[in-house]
Amino acid sequence: MIKFKESSAVQRTLSYRLHDALNIPLVGSLAFFCLLGLCGQFDSKVLTKLFIYYIVLDSVWIAFSPDAVPKFSSVILLHHVLTFFILLHPLRYSEHSIETCRDGIVELNTFFLIARRQARRGSLLNMLLNFCYKITLSIRFIWQPYLIYHFHVILNVREGYRLSEYIMVLSTQICLCIFNILLACRPRNR
Repeated sequence: MIKFKESSAVQRTLSYRLHDALNIPLVGSLAFFCLLGLCGQFDSKVLTKLFIYYIVLDSVWIAFSPDAVPKFSSVILLHHVLTFFILLHPLRYSEHSIETCRDGIVELNTFFLIARRQARRGSLLNMLLNFCYKITLSIRFIWQPYLIYHFHVILNVREGYRLSEYIMVLSTQICLCIFNILLACRPRNR
Protein backbone atom coordinates (compact mmCIF):
# COMPACT_ATOMS: atom_id res chain seq x y z
CA MET A 1 0.00 0.00 0.00
CA ILE A 2 1.27 3.49 -0.83
CA LYS A 3 2.04 5.55 2.26
CA PHE A 4 2.19 9.33 2.41
CA LYS A 5 4.55 11.20 4.68
CA GLU A 6 2.70 13.61 6.96
CA SER A 7 4.00 16.38 9.13
CA SER A 8 3.14 14.41 12.26
CA ALA A 9 4.79 11.16 13.21
CA VAL A 10 1.72 9.21 12.02
CA GLN A 11 1.93 7.38 8.68
CA ARG A 12 -1.46 7.13 7.00
CA THR A 13 -2.10 4.92 4.00
CA LEU A 14 -4.29 5.94 1.12
CA SER A 15 -6.87 3.39 2.31
CA TYR A 16 -6.85 4.94 5.79
CA ARG A 17 -7.32 8.46 4.42
CA LEU A 18 -10.10 7.41 2.03
CA HIS A 19 -11.81 5.37 4.72
CA ASP A 20 -11.90 8.33 7.10
CA ALA A 21 -12.91 10.74 4.33
CA LEU A 22 -15.86 8.53 3.34
CA ASN A 23 -16.82 7.62 6.89
CA ILE A 24 -17.28 11.21 8.03
CA PRO A 25 -20.31 11.83 5.77
CA LEU A 26 -21.56 8.21 5.96
CA VAL A 27 -21.38 7.83 9.74
CA GLY A 28 -22.59 11.41 10.18
CA SER A 29 -25.59 10.65 7.96
CA LEU A 30 -26.39 7.45 9.86
CA ALA A 31 -26.27 9.37 13.16
CA PHE A 32 -28.46 12.13 11.71
CA PHE A 33 -30.99 9.58 10.38
CA CYS A 34 -31.06 7.94 13.83
CA LEU A 35 -31.93 11.29 15.38
CA LEU A 36 -34.61 11.87 12.75
CA GLY A 37 -35.94 8.34 13.26
CA LEU A 38 -36.21 8.87 17.02
CA CYS A 39 -38.27 12.00 16.27
CA GLY A 40 -40.47 10.06 13.83
CA GLN A 41 -39.08 11.92 10.82
CA PHE A 42 -37.24 9.05 9.11
CA ASP A 43 -38.39 5.49 8.39
CA SER A 44 -36.48 3.26 10.80
CA LYS A 45 -37.11 0.21 8.58
CA VAL A 46 -35.20 1.94 5.79
CA LEU A 47 -32.49 2.96 8.26
CA THR A 48 -32.07 -0.65 9.39
CA LYS A 49 -31.34 -1.67 5.79
CA LEU A 50 -28.98 1.28 5.26
CA PHE A 51 -27.09 0.31 8.42
CA ILE A 52 -26.74 -3.28 7.23
CA TYR A 53 -25.42 -2.15 3.83
CA TYR A 54 -22.95 0.16 5.53
CA ILE A 55 -21.74 -2.52 7.99
CA VAL A 56 -21.27 -5.12 5.24
CA LEU A 57 -19.43 -2.75 2.88
CA ASP A 58 -17.23 -1.34 5.65
CA SER A 59 -16.42 -4.85 6.86
CA VAL A 60 -15.36 -5.92 3.36
CA TRP A 61 -13.17 -2.82 3.05
CA ILE A 62 -11.47 -3.41 6.42
CA ALA A 63 -11.08 -7.16 5.75
CA PHE A 64 -9.27 -6.51 2.46
CA SER A 65 -7.41 -3.43 3.67
CA PRO A 66 -6.80 -3.67 7.44
CA ASP A 67 -4.69 -0.50 7.34
CA ALA A 68 -7.90 1.45 6.58
CA VAL A 69 -8.36 1.84 10.34
CA PRO A 70 -5.82 3.18 12.84
CA LYS A 71 -5.48 0.00 14.91
CA PHE A 72 -7.13 -3.27 15.83
CA SER A 73 -8.77 -4.03 12.49
CA SER A 74 -9.76 -7.53 13.65
CA VAL A 75 -11.49 -6.07 16.71
CA ILE A 76 -13.36 -3.57 14.54
CA LEU A 77 -14.41 -6.43 12.25
CA LEU A 78 -15.71 -8.32 15.29
CA HIS A 79 -17.62 -5.18 16.30
CA HIS A 80 -19.13 -5.05 12.80
CA VAL A 81 -20.19 -8.70 13.04
CA LEU A 82 -21.88 -8.00 16.38
CA THR A 83 -23.58 -4.94 14.92
CA PHE A 84 -24.78 -7.00 11.96
CA PHE A 85 -26.28 -9.61 14.29
CA ILE A 86 -28.11 -7.07 16.41
CA LEU A 87 -29.48 -5.41 13.24
CA LEU A 88 -31.00 -8.72 12.20
CA HIS A 89 -33.59 -8.33 14.98
CA PRO A 90 -35.22 -5.11 13.68
CA LEU A 91 -34.86 -6.49 10.16
CA ARG A 92 -36.87 -9.61 11.11
CA TYR A 93 -39.27 -7.82 13.48
CA SER A 94 -40.15 -4.52 11.84
CA GLU A 95 -42.19 -3.48 14.90
CA HIS A 96 -38.80 -3.06 16.59
CA SER A 97 -37.14 -1.12 13.76
CA ILE A 98 -36.97 1.95 16.04
CA GLU A 99 -34.35 0.00 18.01
CA THR A 100 -31.96 0.64 15.12
CA CYS A 101 -32.28 4.35 15.92
CA ARG A 102 -31.92 3.80 19.66
CA ASP A 103 -28.79 1.70 19.34
CA GLY A 104 -27.42 3.43 16.25
CA ILE A 105 -27.31 6.86 17.88
CA VAL A 106 -23.84 5.79 19.07
CA GLU A 107 -22.66 6.72 15.57
CA LEU A 108 -22.81 10.33 16.69
CA ASN A 109 -19.87 9.57 18.97
CA THR A 110 -18.14 7.65 16.17
CA PHE A 111 -18.59 10.64 13.87
CA PHE A 112 -16.79 12.93 16.34
CA LEU A 113 -14.10 10.28 16.89
CA ILE A 114 -13.29 10.20 13.17
CA ALA A 115 -13.77 13.94 12.56
CA ARG A 116 -11.39 14.98 15.34
CA ARG A 117 -8.62 12.93 13.69
CA GLN A 118 -9.00 15.09 10.59
CA ALA A 119 -8.54 18.43 12.35
CA ARG A 120 -5.03 19.67 13.08
CA ARG A 121 -4.11 18.71 16.64
CA GLY A 122 -4.39 21.69 18.98
CA SER A 123 -6.56 23.71 16.59
CA LEU A 124 -9.82 25.24 17.75
CA LEU A 125 -11.74 22.82 15.51
CA ASN A 126 -9.87 19.85 16.97
CA MET A 127 -10.63 21.02 20.51
CA LEU A 128 -14.32 21.50 19.65
CA LEU A 129 -14.59 18.07 18.02
CA ASN A 130 -12.74 16.50 20.95
CA PHE A 131 -15.18 18.17 23.37
CA CYS A 132 -18.15 16.84 21.36
CA TYR A 133 -16.55 13.40 21.29
CA LYS A 134 -16.14 13.38 25.08
CA ILE A 135 -19.69 14.65 25.68
CA THR A 136 -21.17 11.97 23.43
CA LEU A 137 -19.24 9.21 25.22
CA SER A 138 -22.27 9.11 27.52
CA ILE A 139 -24.06 7.34 24.66
CA ARG A 140 -21.54 4.51 24.89
CA PHE A 141 -21.28 4.33 28.68
CA ILE A 142 -24.78 5.21 29.90
CA TRP A 143 -27.28 4.84 27.05
CA GLN A 144 -25.99 1.62 25.48
CA PRO A 145 -25.79 -0.27 28.81
CA TYR A 146 -29.35 0.93 29.53
CA LEU A 147 -30.41 -0.68 26.24
CA ILE A 148 -29.51 -4.10 27.70
CA TYR A 149 -32.35 -3.63 30.19
CA HIS A 150 -34.59 -2.08 27.52
CA PHE A 151 -34.09 -5.07 25.20
CA HIS A 152 -34.77 -7.42 28.12
CA VAL A 153 -38.16 -5.72 28.58
CA ILE A 154 -39.25 -5.49 24.93
CA LEU A 155 -38.16 -9.01 23.98
CA ASN A 156 -40.45 -10.62 26.50
CA VAL A 157 -40.69 -14.29 25.61
CA ARG A 158 -44.33 -14.31 26.81
CA GLU A 159 -45.12 -11.79 24.05
CA GLY A 160 -44.09 -14.25 21.36
CA TYR A 161 -40.36 -13.61 20.89
CA ARG A 162 -38.25 -16.75 20.80
CA LEU A 163 -35.76 -17.40 23.56
CA SER A 164 -33.00 -17.64 20.94
CA GLU A 165 -33.89 -14.12 19.70
CA TYR A 166 -33.81 -12.81 23.27
CA ILE A 167 -30.40 -14.39 23.92
CA MET A 168 -28.97 -13.21 20.60
CA VAL A 169 -30.02 -9.57 21.07
CA LEU A 170 -29.05 -9.30 24.73
CA SER A 171 -25.71 -11.10 24.36
CA THR A 172 -24.85 -8.99 21.32
CA GLN A 173 -25.70 -5.74 23.14
CA ILE A 174 -23.62 -6.86 26.13
CA CYS A 175 -20.68 -7.62 23.82
CA LEU A 176 -21.04 -4.20 22.16
CA CYS A 177 -20.89 -2.57 25.60
CA ILE A 178 -17.77 -4.60 26.46
CA PHE A 179 -16.26 -3.42 23.17
CA ASN A 180 -16.93 0.19 24.23
CA ILE A 181 -15.16 -0.38 27.54
CA LEU A 182 -12.16 -2.00 25.86
CA LEU A 183 -12.03 0.79 23.27
CA ALA A 184 -11.98 3.43 26.00
CA CYS A 185 -9.40 1.61 28.13
CA ARG A 186 -6.91 0.86 25.33
CA PRO A 187 -3.47 2.40 25.69
CA ARG A 188 -3.00 5.65 23.80
CA ASN A 189 0.06 6.69 21.81
CA ARG A 190 1.11 10.20 22.70
